[in-house]
Amino acid sequence: MGGPGPSLREHAMSVSANDRHASVLAPAEEYLEIGFNYRMTDMQAAVGLVQLNRLHAAVTRRREIVAGYHAALGGVGGLRLAQDPAYGASNFQSFWLEVLPDFPLGREQLLERLARDGISARRGIMAAHRQPAYFGRDTGRADLSVTERLTENTLILPVYHQLTPGEQSRVIRSIRVAGGEGSRG
Repeated sequence: MGGPGPSLREHAMSVSANDRHASVLAPAEEYLEIGFNYRMTDMQAAVGLVQLNRLHAAVTRRREIVAGYHAALGGVGGLRLAQDPAYGASNFQSFWLEVLPDFPLGREQLLERLARDGISARRGIMAAHRQPAYFGRDTGRADLSVTERLTENTLILPVYHQLTPGEQSRVIRSIRVAGGEGSRG
């Protein structure tokens, strides 16, 4: 569906999926109204069932990539990397890191640095209660300070099956240089 106006396909997002994926530094999206995800058809579900046969290989590959990030970035001051939970192992559908106050750049600055280096990273955790669709609604009262901190300070690094060691090294080098380690050579 093209053009302005509401779109069920885009789930009430202010930025279309096409616009997000076409940009190295994606614009921040907002959810202006409550939407639904109706994108999967029965045919797509059938294909998905067949693809489950490849799930183990896909998760194994993602975990290899994440292990590479941990080995190279685990000691960089000012960063906290996503970990497996104590109760199990993550499939790492995405891999986030938190930019802490002692990192030389803030999250937005690091995203801009990565984009200048041709690396597509994304803002991390999104807090639903901060979206315009929920403004003025009684959503209850709870301490969401951790959610808010993660919303403001996390970013998601590239983790996809075809990510090459060279591409991952470029991501790592860019982050290490931004953190004051290494050189641009």
